[in-house]
Amino acid sequence: AGKVEKGSVVLVIGASGGCGLAGMQLALALGASRVVGICSGKNFEFVKSQTGASSSSTAVELVDYTDEGAMKKICEENVGKFDCIYDTATGSGRGEDYASNSSIANLLKQPTGQFVQINGGPSTWAKKVLGFEDKNRSLVVTAKEGKRDLETIANLLEKEGFKPFLNVKKFDE
Repeated sequence: AGKVEKGSVVLVIGASGGCGLAGMQLALALGASRVVGICSGKNFEFVKSQTGASSSSTAVELVDYTDEGAMKKICEENVGKFDCIYDTATGSGRGEDYASNSSIANLLKQPTGQFVQINGGPSTWAKKVLGFEDKNRSLVVTAKEGKRDLETIANLLEKEGFKPFLNVKKFDE
């Protein structure tokens, strides 16, 4: 899902969460020429440290979703520039809905850009199951490539030296 390859331009929504970090790392491992992550400004340093942004030759940019001006700027200056939008925030339980935001949708290259969403409410899944979802949208769990894709992802992340972030705490904390 997403068809990210060398030279792709990728937007990751929810970049500081587990799936968002993996999306950033994968885009870098696949050779994306530009990776933009949307997350809270308070998480910028964490995302940079987990993606190797400071040492990467790929342009890595972070946008604070709590800053309306920054969000407006990214949307206005990047119409039609993204090959893939990887959305880990929509339907994650906090009320975000980037999937139906036309400003975000306008960022995709037409007609080839891919919108990949990993969460969604009942209507999102119903559209997918019933075949009403746009052909350039995919839900990761329902991707046909399944096992093969997961093996490829694991191998790429291992090759590039990316590791999941673990914050282990005692039960009494």
